Amino acid sequence: MPSLPKFSLLGALVAAIALLALPSAAGATLVYVKNPTHPSVFAANDNGGGAFRVGPGSNPHVSPDGDVIAYQRERGAGKHELKLASASGGGSKTILSDFQDSFYFAFSPDSRLIAALRGPELGKRKLVLIDVTSGTVLRTLASGYFSGFSFSPDSTELVYSVAAGTSFPARSDVYRVPVAGGKPVRLTRDHVSQTPLWGPNEQIVFVKLLGAKQRKYGPKNELFLMSPTGTGVKRLTRTKVGQLVSGLTPVQWSDDGRRLLAEFGGQDTSYAVAVNPASGAERPLTKEREVGFVGTALSGDGSTVLGFSGGFEPGPNHAVATIPYGGGKAKTLVKNAFEPDWSR
Repeated sequence: MPSLPKFSLLGALVAAIALLALPSAAGATLVYVKNPTHPSVFAANDNGGGAFRVGPGSNPHVSPDGDVIAYQRERGAGKHELKLASASGGGSKTILSDFQDSFYFAFSPDSRLIAALRGPELGKRKLVLIDVTSGTVLRTLASGYFSGFSFSPDSTELVYSVAAGTSFPARSDVYRVPVAGGKPVRLTRDHVSQTPLWGPNEQIVFVKLLGAKQRKYGPKNELFLMSPTGTGVKRLTRTKVGQLVSGLTPVQWSDDGRRLLAEFGGQDTSYAVAVNPASGAERPLTKEREVGFVGTALSGDGSTVLGFSGGFEPGPNHAVATIPYGGGKAKTLVKNAFEPDWSR
C-alpha cells in the first residue's frame, strides 16, 4: 500500500470510514501479527473475517472506536517507530521515530489520544501524549523509568508508575496527571507500586512488589486496589508464586468493573487469569502454563477474553483465539497468528 503523503489524510480516512457499515458489528476491529521471523500486522473483523495486511510491524493496538491501528516497526537494533494506520486500509504514517517499550501503550477511551514512551535505547524515557487525528506529540507528561500507565475512564487524566533509577527491584510509585498538563499528584510512597490500570467505579488496580528480601530471584506481584486519590488501598489477591515466576499483572477491566483480566507471568510462563475484583478469587483460563493461552484483551461486556494459544513465545503453531471469561473451550479466529487486540 502506498504511504500517505500527509497525516491529515489519515484523519480524513478515519472520519470517512465512520460513515461506512462494517461487515461485522460497527467499530469491531481485530488486529494481530503473522510470521514471527518477518512480522507483519493484519486487520480484520472481530470474527477474523475480511483480513488484510496493514504492513510490516508488531505489537498492534486498535483504538476503542475501531477506526485506527497503532503498531511498532523495527528500524534497526534498538530503533523503533510508532506508526498509525486507518483500520479500513490506505497506508500508514510514522508518528514517533524514537518509540520505546511498546508493551506499555494506551489509547484514551474516547480514541482521541495516545500515551506512549519515547527515548534512546538505553536511559530514561519520556511519557508523551499524542493527538490521534494529527499524529503530533502534544506534550511530555513525565520522564523516568516507567512500568505502566492508563487513562481515566473519561480520558481527562492519566495514571502511571515510574522510578527514578534502574535498581532491581524497581523503586517505583504511582502518580496521576491531567492530560491537559500540570503537576503530577503522587498516589503511593512505598516504592514497590507499579502497573496501574484505571477502571470504572472509582477504582485503580495496581501491582505491589512483595517479598523481595525473602525470595531468591526477586519479588512477586500481588494486585491491590485504591481510589483515584490514592486512598482506600486494599490487597486484592493472595497468589501462590514460585521462585522463577513473578505473578499477576492487570490487563483489562470490563466496562462495568465487575470483571478483571490479568496475566500470570515469569520465566517461560504467561497465561490468562480471571480475577474477581470484589473477592480477589483467581481462575486460570488454561491448564497449560508454558504453552497455554496468553490473554491480551477483554471484551467490554466482560464475556470474552481475546488472546493467542501456544504460549508467550511466538511460533508457527500459535493461533488467535477467544475463551469465555467464565471458562470453556477456546475458539480459533486466525491460525498461525499472535499478539491480537480488538475494539470489541
